[in-house]
Amino acid sequence: MAEDDLFSRLFELFNQPGPVNWKLAGEVARHMAGESQAIDPWAAEQIVELGGLAQASLDNEAPFPVPVLAVSVLDPREWVNQALESFGYAAEAIAEATVNTVPGMGAALAGMQVGTLVGGIASGTAASFEAGLPMEGSPRLLIVGPGVERLQQNIGVDVREVRLGVVASEIAHSALFRVPWLTEHLSRLLGAYAVHLVPDPEKLMEVWGGDPASLAERLSDPEALEKLVGGDEGTNHRLAVEAFLAITSGYRRFLVARSLPNMLPSLERLHSPAPAEAPLLTIPVADPGLTSRGARFCEEIEKGYGREAVDSIWAGPERLPSDDELEDATGWAARVLLDDLSTDY
Repeated sequence: MAEDDLFSRLFELFNQPGPVNWKLAGEVARHMAGESQAIDPWAAEQIVELGGLAQASLDNEAPFPVPVLAVSVLDPREWVNQALESFGYAAEAIAEATVNTVPGMGAALAGMQVGTLVGGIASGTAASFEAGLPMEGSPRLLIVGPGVERLQQNIGVDVREVRLGVVASEIAHSALFRVPWLTEHLSRLLGAYAVHLVPDPEKLMEVWGGDPASLAERLSDPEALEKLVGGDEGTNHRLAVEAFLAITSGYRRFLVARSLPNMLPSLERLHSPAPAEAPLLTIPVADPGLTSRGARFCEEIEKGYGREAVDSIWAGPERLPSDDELEDATGWAARVLLDDLSTDY
């Protein structure tokens, strides 16, 4: 490729209109997803059938509506194509937070972040529930077929149980984030944290390296792209996002276990060994440790105060546990449940 053509392509890639560089996001995500893969039609059919069982079981137990959505089993590349813009709330929160602190780079930073997030889910996991972040406005449940089979091979559990666990977890995840205020609250938390995702100019020059011929290759490598992000990590804001992900992902697992008792004995292991994040990604995701923290909190609240107390978390953002309260169920109950009692009288 001629040097002028390389510069033209890079200029086009980075100089996209709008608050989010969706072209860059797509390039990053599709690069991570790789080439198209064949889907086992029998496996896909069984996942869809198990989705019906999971939907009915969850609808009987959830304190919020569980919509009936079609289940699609896709290869990673097609998953990216259909899922990418469903994470627009995260990209827009990053773009809005960084537009003033990173003049001219906010759209690209948002695109790289959401592209890395979506590409990481597609290439390393079975569905979006593993990252803990919702797909806003998606009319279907999207399952990564090869990710389900890889998960089954990695954890060595009966394939039917894994398929049921994945589709049930994605249904519960999707239904939870249809609670009206929940995704908006997450967007605010991400926006507050994203202010700290400021590219370091010196690291930007390091990625550039002074060699135009190798720049395109460097920018397709997430490990090199990590160099673009520097500065203050915003520890307190990150902890707030992680506490949110802990309670939402933990409750999701708690609800699935409650809805399908004895059918998913290996539910706690249902998380891909490969993380849903890549080196560039600085958006927190729901790793197994966060999910376990949230699930333990839900179990402690149910044991001490009953099922209705756990379900009441979704009545409003003021009822979400803080990072400290996740380790202090009694403290959360004193703050939230005592307020309920005082309101009743």
